[in-house]
Amino acid sequence: MKRKSCIILAIIATYGLITACQYKKEVIEYPEAVVCDTSNVRYSVEVTNVISTNCSSCHASAVANFSGGGVRLDNHTYLKAYATSGLLLNVIMHTSGYNAMPKNGSKISDCNIGIIRTWIRNGMPDN
Repeated sequence: MKRKSCIILAIIATYGLITACQYKKEVIEYPEAVVCDTSNVRYSVEVTNVISTNCSSCHASAVANFSGGGVRLDNHTYLKAYATSGLLLNVIMHTSGYNAMPKNGSKISDCNIGIIRTWIRNGMPDN
């Protein structure tokens, strides 16, 4: 009887180990990859889209004096001045020593920073 009990316990223990070590396949769905194209950056399309999406709530003409410290970024002339000085790129990149923008917000996407960087490298055309 003792031997029979040992065999039954061995079978139960083996079954427990087998079921405890089952491989469960987890399906992970990834969002579609977002393509960041900076090959044809235009002020009138890509740059203004980045600025209007991320900066205009504080730096448009109508509100700049109240919420944007007087900094206007809603036309080519104003934006180019901040880009030329290096301020624009440094604040959106959250570079140490600069006031990170958007204020009290997360850094804008690397793609959007790339769009601004490309526009600056291309001479900041009003296209």
